[in-house]
Amino acid sequence: MSKAARHILGVVAGLLLTPLLMLGLMYGSGQVAYAFRTDFSPSWLGAAVLAACAVALGFLAGSRLSPLASLVTGLGFTGMGAVLLIPMLYPSDLADLLPAPLRWGFDMFGPTGVLFIAGILLLTASAFPSRWRAARPAPPDPSYGPPQRQQQQYPPAFDPFQPASAPPAGPGEDDRIRPMPR
Repeated sequence: MSKAARHILGVVAGLLLTPLLMLGLMYGSGQVAYAFRTDFSPSWLGAAVLAACAVALGFLAGSRLSPLASLVTGLGFTGMGAVLLIPMLYPSDLADLLPAPLRWGFDMFGPTGVLFIAGILLLTASAFPSRWRAARPAPPDPSYGPPQRQQQQYPPAFDPFQPASAPPAGPGEDDRIRPMPR
């Protein structure tokens, strides 16, 4: 994959996953909080949504797709987390417009700074220089591919200046005196 295509896919993934992750985190934490507030039971749906969001955040932080994916998402999370941390900018009117499960999650993220922390984590993950380089292809394995040509072995050429070698000895002929080659 080319560098440009890798970074374009990273920006698209970051732009698509940022709002989905924010909604998923708010919905999942709102469901878990509501279940514990009402009858002190776990909300498996909320826990599953939170687990899926954690997997997606891990993918953004550690994938080789492009660091732009974690950079774009990190900027969105850090900006929203900073707005929710400052009491004067806290958009309480917006919280009233949200459905109940999202409102509970939105109210949980305001004072705790979870979005701000997740945003800083994603920004830090995109800051490493090794993430900006494309993966290098592994060297080819010599055991794969076409067979190598073997060099053909030829008998040694006749050299008139070298003495001829003695014929191989047969069984029991080691003790006999052999004639000298001419």
